[in-house]
Amino acid sequence: MKRKTSVLGIILVLAAGILWGFSGFFVNKLEPRGVESSQISVMRLGFTFIIMAMWALVFKRDVFVTKKRCIKYFIGGGLGMVGSSLFYFYAILMTSMSVAAVLMYTAPIIVVVLSIFIFREHLTVLKSVCCIASVSGAALVSGIIGGVGNVNVPGLLLGCAAGFSYACYSIFSSLALMRGAKPLSVTVYAFGFATLTMLPFGQIPSLVSKISADPMIVVIALGQALVSCLAPYVLYTIGLKYTDASNASIMSTVELVAATVIGFVAFDETISIAAIIGIVLVIGSVVMLNVKLPHKKYR
Repeated sequence: MKRKTSVLGIILVLAAGILWGFSGFFVNKLEPRGVESSQISVMRLGFTFIIMAMWALVFKRDVFVTKKRCIKYFIGGGLGMVGSSLFYFYAILMTSMSVAAVLMYTAPIIVVVLSIFIFREHLTVLKSVCCIASVSGAALVSGIIGGVGNVNVPGLLLGCAAGFSYACYSIFSSLALMRGAKPLSVTVYAFGFATLTMLPFGQIPSLVSKISADPMIVVIALGQALVSCLAPYVLYTIGLKYTDASNASIMSTVELVAATVIGFVAFDETISIAAIIGIVLVIGSVVMLNVKLPHKKYR
């Protein structure tokens, strides 16, 4: 089922991508304090769920009221969140951050392909070009095309699994929305299932000890949950109501551009010529995907 992309949908998805790009900012604040990636992930998911659930209990309890047929899609979205975090983390260990980032951004291609079969979306030439451009841009921004990073079969498979999991959130969320679920219900339930699944990997006793010794960890983690998790997931899920899942997934690659710019501004990281070209490709793909040129009329 094809949806007409609106300006609101474009703004919401792009805003989500930019906010996701702030994840690295908080990770760079937490890792020097001895917090491991899996612990960062469980705090990110857990705090987001707690904040959303408490807000819903006080202000909007109907968020918890949903149709039984949507539960399986909430579980699928939650597992997509967990898979993207865990597989991405292990892909970094097996390869490098740049390689893992590019493999994560195979998600737009996966969403485009799945959307053809699930939502009966049409694979247009424009959508194909934008998809290739966005992934190529991500490869340039991350540095993998310039020869940065180590590639091996296990790492490659894990990175692709992260991309597939990342794509699953878009697909399952869209399916839930099509069946009448509220956007906030999709997000709350997905985070709930994701948190429960992630807890065994979070090394909770060790995390509690670290927080006891350094309470600032909680402050930073709460900031991460609000800025780079809760807000973008809510914006992205609402945005899926106003645009195709495939379009939204391609537009969300702006996250890598935002992360690069934030690294340059906040942490004095350098931006190479290849990265600048990559940024242009990603932004260009978003513009091409959403700007409709007027048709010339002939008398």
